[in-house]
Amino acid sequence: MRLIMLNLGVDIVAIDRIQSILSSDKGLRFMKKIFSDQEIAESENKGDKSQYFSGRFAAKEAIKKALSSYDMSANHTFKSIQILNSSSGKPYVLSHSNQDINISISHDGNYAVAFCVIDK
Repeated sequence: MRLIMLNLGVDIVAIDRIQSILSSDKGLRFMKKIFSDQEIAESENKGDKSQYFSGRFAAKEAIKKALSSYDMSANHTFKSIQILNSSSGKPYVLSHSNQDINISISHDGNYAVAFCVIDK
């Protein structure tokens, strides 16, 4: 019998908080620190960039929480965790980690929430 170890992470972000950062003089610096060039390029196809980046930020936070729950020495930067979309629109994770990382991102009103499951 195989013991399945799941690591979970969840995060919620207020979209207007990210919108405020993006529209400030710190917006470009924030984007370049947190998001990869590929994520930023992918955002060009999105109508509501603050919603897009809020979901990605929540997903990165959820992933960092799940990864740190079993590897406290792990130092995954936001930029090293990329959240991209498949051709069908489903978000997926590109990471330097060898883990099987599954995510779900949802938006409702002023909030973006992300849930992460890692099968260790």
